[in-house]
Amino acid sequence: MPERKRINILRQLLEPEIIELIRQKNWHALKDVLSFWPAPDIADLISSLKEPDVVILFRLLPRHLQSEVFAEFDPDTQLTLIRNLTDEQVKALMAELAPDDRTELFEDLPPELIQRALNLLSPEDRRETLMSLGFPENSVGRLLTPDYVSVRSHWTVRQALEHIRKNGVDAETINTVYVVDEQNRLLDDIPLRKLILASPEEKIEALMDTQVISAEATVDQEEAARIMQRYDLLALPVVNSEGILLGIVTIDDILDIVREEQTEDITKISGIHPGRIDLTFITKLREVPLRLLYRSRVVWLLALLFMDLITGGIIQGFSELLARYVVLVTFLPVLVDTAGNAGSQSATLVIRALAVGTVRMRDWIYLLGKEILLAAALGLTMGLGISVMGVIRGGIRIAPVVVLAMVINVIVGSAVGISLPFIFTKLKRDPATASTPLITTIADIFGTAIYLAIAWLLLGKPA
Repeated sequence: MPERKRINILRQLLEPEIIELIRQKNWHALKDVLSFWPAPDIADLISSLKEPDVVILFRLLPRHLQSEVFAEFDPDTQLTLIRNLTDEQVKALMAELAPDDRTELFEDLPPELIQRALNLLSPEDRRETLMSLGFPENSVGRLLTPDYVSVRSHWTVRQALEHIRKNGVDAETINTVYVVDEQNRLLDDIPLRKLILASPEEKIEALMDTQVISAEATVDQEEAARIMQRYDLLALPVVNSEGILLGIVTIDDILDIVREEQTEDITKISGIHPGRIDLTFITKLREVPLRLLYRSRVVWLLALLFMDLITGGIIQGFSELLARYVVLVTFLPVLVDTAGNAGSQSATLVIRALAVGTVRMRDWIYLLGKEILLAAALGLTMGLGISVMGVIRGGIRIAPVVVLAMVINVIVGSAVGISLPFIFTKLKRDPATASTPLITTIADIFGTAIYLAIAWLLLGKPA
């Protein structure tokens, strides 16, 4: 039986016992029970406790396990511990944290705690942390770790392997070894397997192909994720503008970023502003405070409410026409909903394409033209679908109004859906901000105006 599966079964069996130990506050017995649990599972358990119990149980963990568990906590739990631990405990904890985890912690600390935490770092750790914090927010420089193994091109394979044995213990990964010059400029990356299979007296430069893939520290973390995905990298070297190797970003950090970005896109597409709730909003919905849920949703709902009032104003402007041809009202929901649905489909496709990098800003006009042709075909199909009902409900005079409005509305809705993500990208905003509720509301406004204007033109102004 796989080790992970065995641990999960043991967890389920021990859960009632653990709950009872927490109720009795028998911390030392609980410490023994948790000694073989993985760090993420311990973090989940501790996070579910009340504040005093969180601090007590965390303090009882072995020091080597504390840093692993701490890195798995959400920012609020980390902040709770920093406020309640002594300076010595915080100092020991941060010394054990990986550089990228330490940088992430400092990003979430309030100003009054940043100075305290910086003063507790060793001079070397303080320099690393300050360097990482100097990179732009959401840049790959914020994720890098300086714990990598590098060798020189003039070394022999024997020298390189001896260096790896001596210095690779604390490295984030040794699957890939980086070749640098005297100024620490990145020259190449060599798989460890290639070194092991080479002749001991062969020079490193003989193994180089100089086709190394790297990213500048200022590159957006999403772009770094795309690079790693495209080239199937387990670690991405990060350099400055002069090509000097600053550190590496490993696949586990990139996977966390991808998950966060996808969660953010999901919330934005749904018209929800996650703010500082981050992943907790989706993954731990039961624990999110009611006030944060309210704040995340009320802004867009209010904005869309006022936009919907425009639709009401348009309907009021055609009240005489609607009073004369009441049957027109029965087609209004299906017309505007179809336009909104078509726009949402277009937006979803282009938002995802922009996110994975297969579409660029320069493709806007081409995709808009292509979408209009597609929308015309879809609109004609929808128009034929509704034409029969138009004749049945409204007769031969109403049917052309409904069919023509359907075709135009689908075209307009699709054009809005495909254009908004590009507009937000041009304004340097996340294209996912072009949310489904926003597109649907805009389609409602245009769809209502188009439908009633066509009816006014074809049926004539009421006497």
